[in-house]
Amino acid sequence: MKHDHVGIAVEGVDVGGFEAVPARRLSDSTWELLNSPLYAMDAAAGDVVKIVDEESGSFEILKRGGNVCVQVYLGELDADDSEATTRLAENLLRLLSPLGGRVAGVTPGLVSFTVPARSGLSAIEAVFNHAADLSKGAQWQYANVYDPATGDQLEWIRQIKQ
Repeated sequence: MKHDHVGIAVEGVDVGGFEAVPARRLSDSTWELLNSPLYAMDAAAGDVVKIVDEESGSFEILKRGGNVCVQVYLGELDADDSEATTRLAENLLRLLSPLGGRVAGVTPGLVSFTVPARSGLSAIEAVFNHAADLSKGAQWQYANVYDPATGDQLEWIRQIKQ
């Protein structure tokens, strides 16, 4: 399938900080994300987004794709180690495959995954809680499940039958 990349904003960086995510253009400013981002928050593969400002990459979600994006940060000792990053990605993928999960992106020290939300947050969390066992000090976070300001679960995830 032919695709392009859309630049979506990465919070916490200066103006112009955005990530190029594989996507399919639906209209001038509307895109379907084909992959979950490595850095950007509040989006996952399958989401339909509208780019509000191309320069900054700010976007709004028009439709959720039903996937959870999980970002795993390796521990300090492995943060720059591409082999350790690949090992962690492969080991977690073995655990995620029964849930329909897949690796979305890899860069030394960071891996993002896409997992169908219908798998259930408890099943997803059980897999990622092993990350620290696989890489000392590793941490993980959902990119699109909780409101970053309040910590409350987002409405879309509460509506998924888990």
